Amino acid sequence: MPKTKSGFTIVELLIVIVVIGILAAITIVVYSGVQQRARNAQTAQAFTAWVKAMKMYKADKGQWPAYGTCLGGGYLYGPTGTDTTGVAQCRQTVAGSGYIESAGFKTATAPYVGPNLPTPAFVTAYTSDTNWYRGMTYVYGGGSGTDVYIQAIMAGAITCPAISGYAATASSIVGGNTYCFYLIGQTSDT
Repeated sequence: MPKTKSGFTIVELLIVIVVIGILAAITIVVYSGVQQRARNAQTAQAFTAWVKAMKMYKADKGQWPAYGTCLGGGYLYGPTGTDTTGVAQCRQTVAGSGYIESAGFKTATAPYVGPNLPTPAFVTAYTSDTNWYRGMTYVYGGGSGTDVYIQAIMAGAITCPAISGYAATASSIVGGNTYCFYLIGQTSDT
């Protein structure tokens, strides 16, 4: 009785390994894109909620909240967000100086945003240890001194999306992520 060999040849095994590798690579790329879109959707939702709350504040008080602050809560320490001590900041453009979470702003806007602060994804646009942005920053009286704006950091090198009817008036790719500048009003708006 003749002996028959069973099994796979080395070529067949290599083909299967290559196909599995290609499928794994596709899955990783798709998963990464889903994560990026989810983080950007979280930031866009927080932006929408904050603009709505600040418009209600403005309708009540006759002006925009007069603060420069991080929007949301839970900002991390240091330029990479991995330091265990320090000041929780959302923006630093000069060594030792930046924007932090403002307790006064949170108190002033609490009636309009409710107990759960809308918080963006903590994406960081990093240039150096003294020049970086994370999450969202609200600025009253910035730019020419009369601008009211929000800076939002989006994950990935993307085109800044229009959010709640606001188009980004400036943007740049910083450290692989996108810095988006949204002008929402003027200090003279009543």
